[in-house]
Amino acid sequence: MRAERWEGATAEQLAARWEVPAVHLFQQVGSTNDFARTLADAGAPAGTTVVAEEQIAGRGRGGKEWSSPPGLGIWMSVILRPAALPAPGLLPILVGLAAAEALDEYVRPVRAQVKWPNDVHLAGRKVAGILCEGAWESGRPGAVVAGIGINAGHSPADFPPELRDVATSVRIAAGWAPPRAEVAGAIVRGILRHASHPPAQLGGALLDALHTRDALQGRDVVVTGATPVRGIALGISPAGALLVRSEVGALRTVRAGTVRLAAPLQPGE
Repeated sequence: MRAERWEGATAEQLAARWEVPAVHLFQQVGSTNDFARTLADAGAPAGTTVVAEEQIAGRGRGGKEWSSPPGLGIWMSVILRPAALPAPGLLPILVGLAAAEALDEYVRPVRAQVKWPNDVHLAGRKVAGILCEGAWESGRPGAVVAGIGINAGHSPADFPPELRDVATSVRIAAGWAPPRAEVAGAIVRGILRHASHPPAQLGGALLDALHTRDALQGRDVVVTGATPVRGIALGISPAGALLVRSEVGALRTVRAGTVRLAAPLQPGE
């Protein structure tokens, strides 16, 4: 269901404010990523953005359901058309960095952090999740859709009971709910700045920025997936992998998997 306005502004007004070719607004949609992919397949230019007041089939990494209630969050997807994509795994990290940098303006003195591989945290809790999806055409990268969901105006009671201890919102962390359209525009501009021309490796200022925002560095973590490991997270490598010093002292390079903070070991374990 299309919407004429979001946060009081028309799609044309938002596109001009955010400096993008077009914004598509929905009152309700299955998934902003799915609609953005349809637009991309039809030739929509880079920067085209889809925003929904509510998603009824929002999803996160690994197909997990993403709760996207109306009136509370920023649920959007941005089309990217990189000329080259030498390291696809870097994209969620770059989008996360863009979101974290943009959120800082609204949550000071709290500082947003990036949690490998695709989350943004405030004060140790998840405030945003990222899902990048794309396709290759004749051996070259086609369009990539960068989806991001940000918990903006939630109070603790707005989260399902099972999420109240692990999720947060801009409102909870900062004590106020900034205008969603303003926050969304800052994030879109950051995404286009960081992810339109993704590098083959992280380095220089990008890697330094990530190190200062790494939510896992120095923490005891458990990684599940093809190569499960428990150990101390040492940071993000230039290739975008998570570096973990295992319990036996080996340095592990984790390129894919799900990571969580480890529960404290009990006596005898």
